[in-house]
Amino acid sequence: MLMDTLDRFLKPFHRMLAVSGQKCLTCGKTTALSREHLGLCRTCYLSIPWITNPRCMYCGRHIGCPDCTRESTEPWHFVCNRSAAAYNADMREWLAQYKYRGNESYAPLLSGMLERAYRQLQREAQKRWQLFISSHETGKKSGLHWRVHLVTSVPVSETRLKERGFNQAEVLARGLAAACKLPYSELLRRDRHTDKQSYKSRMDRLKDMEGIFGCMPEAGEILDFQANHTYTRSPQRAFQIPTDCAFPIRILLIDDIYTTGSTINACSKQLKAAGEAQGILVEVYSLTWARS
Repeated sequence: MLMDTLDRFLKPFHRMLAVSGQKCLTCGKTTALSREHLGLCRTCYLSIPWITNPRCMYCGRHIGCPDCTRESTEPWHFVCNRSAAAYNADMREWLAQYKYRGNESYAPLLSGMLERAYRQLQREAQKRWQLFISSHETGKKSGLHWRVHLVTSVPVSETRLKERGFNQAEVLARGLAAACKLPYSELLRRDRHTDKQSYKSRMDRLKDMEGIFGCMPEAGEILDFQANHTYTRSPQRAFQIPTDCAFPIRILLIDDIYTTGSTINACSKQLKAAGEAQGILVEVYSLTWARS
């Protein structure tokens, strides 16, 4: 009896000691870690260059952006991009640990950073969506909220998949989808292998994206199913669907880094085309872990 009492009394202290003995993933320092800090020590967490106020509202860049104001022959096919953090030397090392050295323990950290960026995108988009829906509302105050209907990821080639053993964007996308209780679907395929984009100029990147992506054969069927179940789930819904506007299926496209936007744009073009083939309006939102 005495031992049981002592055990119950000491258990909280054992837990406290166990937590304080954890090592920070990125610097190795032994300290108390918290869920709020994504499993990092406070110093490493505070060093993350979060993008909370993007300068460019289209690509989400944190500094002046010449890319989105430059004339281009290819139109943009996605609504906007948002990124969790700016790509600096520390973030380059974190990505290298995860993407090139196969350190899988970084996946929850990077997915957690994406989740924070998604919540920020959600709040931002809801304000614009509410203005839109209120201008079309025919009944009471709308109960229709902005939300993503499907999460997908940028595919990698078979060559890159064999080289790394995994698709880094897919792992992050599935982690985000699970955390936010969103459905994940593999909608895209990569039809052609290319060399690493980080070594190429902007123009070379844009040329490389021509004809590189396509949609999976079942993509149209998945989009059709989502369209038939998204806005008509409840016959007692508190809003009315306007007859003078089309409601979109929103896809959240995940990748690790946004540089020129050429990869995101090429994928978005294919997703929108798959929707159009089914008579479905598709909106693509891009969410990337870092913005260079």
